[in-house]
Amino acid sequence: MTTRNWMRRIFLCSAVIGLAQTLQIGCLSAFSENLKVSEQNLNRANTVWISSNDSPTALPVKPNSFPQLAPTPGSGTGGKAPETKPELKQVDTATPAKGLNGGVSVDAANSEIQAPALLGEAQSVTKQFGEGWKNFLQNPLHTSLCPAGPAVPSQGRMFWSFPAEGGVDSSPTISKGAVYIGCDDNYVYALDEHTGQMRWRTKLGDKVKSTAAVGEGYIVIGCEDKKVYKLNASNGSILWSFAAEDRVSGSPVILDTAVYVGSWDGFLYKIDVSTGHLIWKYQSGGRITSSPAVLPSFVVVTSHSGVVALLNAKDGTVRWQFKAGNKVFASPLVLDGVIYFGSWDKNFYALDLATGKPKWKISGAESFSISAAGDNGRIYAGNDDLKMYCLEAASGKILWKTQLNSPVPLLASSPAIAGGFLYVGSADANLYALDIRNGAIKWKFKTQRPVVSSPAVTKTGVCVGSQDGNLYMVN
Repeated sequence: MTTRNWMRRIFLCSAVIGLAQTLQIGCLSAFSENLKVSEQNLNRANTVWISSNDSPTALPVKPNSFPQLAPTPGSGTGGKAPETKPELKQVDTATPAKGLNGGVSVDAANSEIQAPALLGEAQSVTKQFGEGWKNFLQNPLHTSLCPAGPAVPSQGRMFWSFPAEGGVDSSPTISKGAVYIGCDDNYVYALDEHTGQMRWRTKLGDKVKSTAAVGEGYIVIGCEDKKVYKLNASNGSILWSFAAEDRVSGSPVILDTAVYVGSWDGFLYKIDVSTGHLIWKYQSGGRITSSPAVLPSFVVVTSHSGVVALLNAKDGTVRWQFKAGNKVFASPLVLDGVIYFGSWDKNFYALDLATGKPKWKISGAESFSISAAGDNGRIYAGNDDLKMYCLEAASGKILWKTQLNSPVPLLASSPAIAGGFLYVGSADANLYALDIRNGAIKWKFKTQRPVVSSPAVTKTGVCVGSQDGNLYMVN
């Protein structure tokens, strides 16, 4: 074989090898990009949004009157297709429970739970928390109802604002003239409810996205440094800290002598409020970023595993478990013997508190990420189609819907009810006031960045944080 032929073969082999390497690099690059997209989709709840100035409108509708539009795949934030999916629709009621996937698993060793006893416990809890706004969504059952009957602001005007040194994703709690709020600057603040003046601040080990629960002379709050803290309500001094195995961005609940709080490690912890010692823990199988609903005898917990469970408050044993089709970010709402929550499987559920069996469910165009509020036979639920829905509590019938505005298909602020109005924040940087009779927007208050914080309401006004780094009191 001539030298020229050998050189030609060497050249051809080099070209083939170079082409193969190029293809391999291209495939690896595409695989890497797919991983990045997957991570973005999984972490969409941590997205920081740019505000928009478009004005939403109220759209009262009749049940089952939504057009059935074909979805457009692959568009929108987190792989969601904006504006082209079917909206909220009613589906079957009294869905039978089958196994644990979409059904109920019951501990056969447990005796039957008496529904009247549960109703009595719920009434005692809401009565106990009738003053102030001491928990995420007001009380341990997360009804998000202000019982004080505040004077409704006729316009969304700022009463005061407090500038923190980082974004405010945490939601405020209010008790005895003090407002407590966590911040991305690693501080927990106590402010005067009427003036917004700072009383004290305490630096923790990382960002504070959890909402404080208020006890008698103290508060308990979670932190991204994987700890739960008890602070003196008068001066902010740390009384104890409890170490979880991962972040604590969910909000604790205090009832009687115990604290209940979830973590990214998948555990729900029951902690002695006096000592900070662990009483029991329950593994949910997925991150817990929600706040549990707590009664004297039972605890309801939701998880990113899709599990919703009723636990015995005394020892953490499971009474029943229900499995949704995807993650559950929302905190459970307990009202009149029923648990209400939404899931990323695009369904909103109503479960019997005593048995865990579905009473009804409705299907939405997008995921249900935020927690619901409820009162007087109505449930207020936000869907990531950027609409707030008013549902009949007994059946899931749609009474009205209102379009909110957002640059991304995701709601993160949960609503509050007070004085005939529904208050809710949005990623368009506004706090909205909706008429609960028909969903009409009465006013909106503009901040400079998205509102992820959920509002708290007292006689002083509507208090909410913003990612612009300010806490606002609107009245």
